[in-house]
Amino acid sequence: MLISTLILVGLAALLILTTEVGYRSYLWVRQRRDMTSEEGSSFVMASALTLLALLIGFTFSMAQSNFELRRDLVTHEANAISTAHLRQQLLDTAQRRELNTLMAEYVRVRMGFSRARGDREAMETVGVQTGQIQARIWEATDRALETPAGQRISVPLLTATNDMFDDAERRYAAFDARIPTRILRSLLAYALGSALLVGLTLAATGSRHFISTSGLFVLIALALSLIIDMDNSASGLITTSQAPMERVSKMIETVLQKPG
Repeated sequence: MLISTLILVGLAALLILTTEVGYRSYLWVRQRRDMTSEEGSSFVMASALTLLALLIGFTFSMAQSNFELRRDLVTHEANAISTAHLRQQLLDTAQRRELNTLMAEYVRVRMGFSRARGDREAMETVGVQTGQIQARIWEATDRALETPAGQRISVPLLTATNDMFDDAERRYAAFDARIPTRILRSLLAYALGSALLVGLTLAATGSRHFISTSGLFVLIALALSLIIDMDNSASGLITTSQAPMERVSKMIETVLQKPG
């Protein structure tokens, strides 16, 4: 929360300061040169702000797509784990109990992926633990398929287990899916350029409008910080819900507590 607030305040202050620099720069130049009012400057300012709005909308769409991808993959992985778990219940009692224990541990580790929140060391630890439990699940599944109960569901169970493992890798890839840094830098540079142009235009037309322009750039800073927050799944306020994984965890724990 602190980082998001600092980004918002910093962007707003920077944009307002840039507007003030543009305003005072024009007045300073006009005092030293014979300059007439620029009647077309308001049109140029309006065009620049319109284009800025389009760029913000385009970048927001990219951030939203990345956020929805991460959210959908949580649901997809939870569904894959649930499917594999349900098919494991068709095995003999001994194999079923072993796999249920491993699956409960696996879900707890996978939930730790989101709690890592961008801590690379913690994420690497989760990755190692995930690989180790996947190997144990695969070995247990291989043994279970040798039984008569396992042979009749071998293909569906192997498919579900593979899907479960694949979704874990997809979430790692989705975590690194971000808006290119060059786009964010270009958007910030254009926002600062627009703020400078607003300041120049206000000075050229003889209008101050400090409160209204400051309010405008606070809103623009809010939009920019929202884009950064949504795109940053590690430390932003907008986080991906883990409710699907929590429901799967409760379901497996409930099965484990049942006798037999």
